[in-house]
Amino acid sequence: MCGICGYVGDHRPELLEPMACAMQHRGPDDMGTWHDAGGPVGLGQRRLSIIDLSPAGHQPMCNEDGTVWITFNGEIYDFDTHRQWLLGRGHTFKSHSDTEVLLHLYEEHGPGFLQQINGMFALAIWDAERRQLLLARDHAGIKPLYYWQDGGRLFFASEIKALLRVPGVRRELNRERIADFLTFLWIPGDQTLLRGIQKLEPGHLAIWKDGQLAVRRWFSLRYEPDERVRAEEWIERVHDTFMRTTRRQMVADVKLGAFLSGGLDSSSIVACMRHAFPEREINCYTAHFRPEDLNRDQFVDDYPYARRVADHLKVNLKSFALESKMISLLPKMIYHLDEPDADPAIFPSYLISKLARDDGTTVLLSGTGGDEVFFGYRSHQAYRQYERFDWLRWLAAPALSAATSLSTSLIGAQNALPRRLRKFRNALVHRGLRRHLAIVDWSSHAARRRLYSPTLAGVSPGEEYEPASMRAYFDAFEGRGELNRHSHMLIQSFLAAHNFLYTDKSSMAASIEVRVPYLDLELMRLCAAIPERYKLHGDETKWVLKKAMERYLPRDVLYRAKTGFGAPLRKWIAEDLGPLLAELLGPKRVRERGLFDADAVQAVLKENEANTADHAYLIYCLLTLELWQQTFIDRAGEEVAL
Repeated sequence: MCGICGYVGDHRPELLEPMACAMQHRGPDDMGTWHDAGGPVGLGQRRLSIIDLSPAGHQPMCNEDGTVWITFNGEIYDFDTHRQWLLGRGHTFKSHSDTEVLLHLYEEHGPGFLQQINGMFALAIWDAERRQLLLARDHAGIKPLYYWQDGGRLFFASEIKALLRVPGVRRELNRERIADFLTFLWIPGDQTLLRGIQKLEPGHLAIWKDGQLAVRRWFSLRYEPDERVRAEEWIERVHDTFMRTTRRQMVADVKLGAFLSGGLDSSSIVACMRHAFPEREINCYTAHFRPEDLNRDQFVDDYPYARRVADHLKVNLKSFALESKMISLLPKMIYHLDEPDADPAIFPSYLISKLARDDGTTVLLSGTGGDEVFFGYRSHQAYRQYERFDWLRWLAAPALSAATSLSTSLIGAQNALPRRLRKFRNALVHRGLRRHLAIVDWSSHAARRRLYSPTLAGVSPGEEYEPASMRAYFDAFEGRGELNRHSHMLIQSFLAAHNFLYTDKSSMAASIEVRVPYLDLELMRLCAAIPERYKLHGDETKWVLKKAMERYLPRDVLYRAKTGFGAPLRKWIAEDLGPLLAELLGPKRVRERGLFDADAVQAVLKENEANTADHAYLIYCLLTLELWQQTFIDRAGEEVAL
């Protein structure tokens, strides 16, 4: 795992070191730069040594005659298989790294080598003979890659803060994307909240040549359920594939462990680790809640289940308590995230990573992605209900509205029941993309619209807004099944632009590499072929995975209700964030920014305090946005001191 950066179309070697140093946390073990005035091109890298810890793994790296150069962030899980094939083709190696394997695969296949590999990555390859630069991001967007163009010049980096070291990059707010942020808590698509700085999307590559940049998709997954295979065989295929997936992602020359929340996904990964290595010491890490923090947000403390799994599998488990004082990390988290992301899950993700790093662990396996590929969310269950109720949705919707209003008046808007009823009703009355958007909306159009100042209202979308990126994901779905399409949408947007964003950035803030076995290419392709009824069996989510894991895990772990991974946000807003909200969302500060109506912001805060509305995530969005602007608009990517 590393941080990469570079340029092409301009000769600016003096910028490589400042860009790389801005990402020192991504690679504390080594730094390298290379440039060629004849390109003109330059590559930089910060290295976190995982495979081949020797100096031979230093990057940027070149082939034998110096005509191809690479800077690479990630891991290639099948690199040894490719290495053996390349040796047979006459290639020589000076290291045992996966990076050098990529160099020679590029020599053999050109950009088509991306179709040959299984891994997570962001990379840049300079081909001196073709005088072109290739940028590429892995199939699911596990690793980040940003770029900025200015005429024929192109600069790229793993993090935005590195691009802000380039003279000429403007720190201008992309106002057109604010509505997206307030809707989803993150920014989908290829844009960021900094105008002009773009993301290379998952499964895409970009080729710069003669001052022009051409971007195209290189990966797509087709969902074709195979109805000929019996349930019992699917269970065994899932078992065997998941075992291979997990085992090959355990290859490392440093200490490796796992997140263990006590939920199905992380517990299954640890079970596979134990099965693959019965005698190895395995270290796992988690967080636990204090009892007083559970009620308002309807959290369930997973720790007893994590402890049960650890004892059952005979692995070590270390944990820490999630406390309200960790909100003081918010400026640090916003600095490391680069993009605003209003999910408090960033805090436990960072603190667990730090706990592991302090324990001497460098690589963690994570259960991220299990819900997407095996249908684990409540939204999957909701889609099944929509299929049943579609014919009478216009009758059911008024009843649900009445139930939502009644439950709100009796138990408050912030209780889980009215929240879920409201979201279920909003999605029920829609179909297609509009249904998916209703499910993933974290506030409401009406609540957002009244916040906008006149200047922002002029660029903000109407109620029927469909972000172009979300429409593109929806239309790009290949295969059959509405539940499969829903998962495809989640993988393309929610997973890539949100879960992987905060997982990568929060773990790299602690210099930890996180691997995600559920998004292994072999397992993803298998899941795309499993009929929907085996992933969601009746109302049982992830049924085929649970059946495959029954031989390793207790039933009360496998079949318990899903709980969220996050932090007690509603408690923080009600009890802990008062002074910070008063300072950063007070009328004076809001008017100075000019984005929102100060009186409307105060009304939102009061409604939330009175529990007549659930604005917790909207408020947290506003708070996050203000701190993000202080970090990346007012400053050039510098941590704010509160």
